Amino acid sequence: MGIFSKIKSALKKTSEKISISITGRKIDENLAQEIEDALIMADAGVEVSTELATKIADKKFPKDATDTDVKKFLSNEIFNLIKPYEFDFFENCGGHDPYVILVIGVNGNGKTTSVAKIANIFKKSGHMPLVVAADTFRAAAVEQLKYWAEKIGANICAGKENADAAGLVFSSIEQAKRDGNDIVIVDTAGRMQNREDLLAELEKIKRVIKKVDITAPHKTILIIDGLTGQAAHAQVDVFLKKIGVDGLIVTKLDGTAKGGALLSLVRKYNTPIFAIGIGETIDDLKPFDAREYSDAIVGM
Repeated sequence: MGIFSKIKSALKKTSEKISISITGRKIDENLAQEIEDALIMADAGVEVSTELATKIADKKFPKDATDTDVKKFLSNEIFNLIKPYEFDFFENCGGHDPYVILVIGVNGNGKTTSVAKIANIFKKSGHMPLVVAADTFRAAAVEQLKYWAEKIGANICAGKENADAAGLVFSSIEQAKRDGNDIVIVDTAGRMQNREDLLAELEKIKRVIKKVDITAPHKTILIIDGLTGQAAHAQVDVFLKKIGVDGLIVTKLDGTAKGGALLSLVRKYNTPIFAIGIGETIDDLKPFDAREYSDAIVGM
């Protein structure tokens, strides 16, 4: 299956709502309302949904316009909205020795799996990634990361259970310098956004990283579960303010009808989307492509 086919398949649950609102419908004043309702149901948010629906209502379609014409127009409007937040993260990791990536997020969002998938992409493109199992309080996360590191041929640094995560990260970056690993990807323990004590531990990790390299971490990535839809806003809001976030990875888009949430997230927080998760295999993390997303979400 080609990459666009996989993305289209992953967003099928979302696109069905939007596509049904257009397919077989007469192009009249009611169409815009139908599309607005479908976008809201897909969790695109009221503001974005109303804005897109207004553009549909204001568009003077020719009398012989088809469903496809409406879909193309809507896809282009979505593309224009989200294109500024497309960032080729995997092609812009350089200039540091090593390049340090801090991966954060709430428990259950697919953080540890995403770390392995990120490492896999870098490994395939010729980098020498080191993954750091800094979720020292969850043995299953460490074992999971060890399994994937061996599978993809990446180096891993893991400490003893309940070890100090900040200390482990510090020694891991120094090890990367010695061993020639050009990318360091740090998996952290899941943090509920309403736990100040746990967020303080993340702040400590960032401070310790800067002791090795004042410019690091070079990217802090927040993992968002696509199944949560609009509820993801609370997570982005807190992590952005407390820790700092350079970009998002949105996982589990293959299992949700809420794939429109990407639109409301970028509009509200102006935060780039680095990649999307479109399946469970190690290769099912894809750099975000605004055109592929906008076409897939309307069922093109």
